[in-house]
Amino acid sequence: MLCNYNQALAILEQSTILYKHEELCSRIKNLAAIIEQEIQGEIPIFLSIMNGGMFFAAELLKHIKAPLISDYIHASRYRGKNFGSDHITWYRQPKTEDIRNKNIYIVDDILDEGHTLVEVVHFIRAAGAKACKVIVLIDKDIGKSKQIQADYVGFSAPNHLLFGFGMDISRLYRQLPDIYIYNKD
Repeated sequence: MLCNYNQALAILEQSTILYKHEELCSRIKNLAAIIEQEIQGEIPIFLSIMNGGMFFAAELLKHIKAPLISDYIHASRYRGKNFGSDHITWYRQPKTEDIRNKNIYIVDDILDEGHTLVEVVHFIRAAGAKACKVIVLIDKDIGKSKQIQADYVGFSAPNHLLFGFGMDISRLYRQLPDIYIYNKD
């Protein structure tokens, strides 16, 4: 759902900061150091899930000095809405020959129910990856078990609508440096 300018301002006014930019950057830098130790001796591929994962991936990868390949996947259940549908839509998949026999790291902004990540991991494994690990900035506590668990998690968050630092609300506010919780959901 698109909203007008005044509605967009109201969303921000009805929200509070959950994680400040400084907290996010500090934790992401720590994650990068852990991952960099793991990838020594390999040239892995980091696949950011668009659109939300690109903000997290940009911050994460700038702290990894080891050689790596950065690419992206574009798959979504949301298609401009705040809540996902039952199936994902693929907009871009990497070539199978680019994945075969490689260590793959999937970078995404948020793990809520995990439907998109399950499909992406299935695609990566079916393409013949040597290994596939998942890195998420936010692991949302949805109050039930999930289909998939991330190998690396930045932060946990309550089961509310979040936005900022790559995550959107009504297609808005991905660019904000902090993560907000929308208090009206």
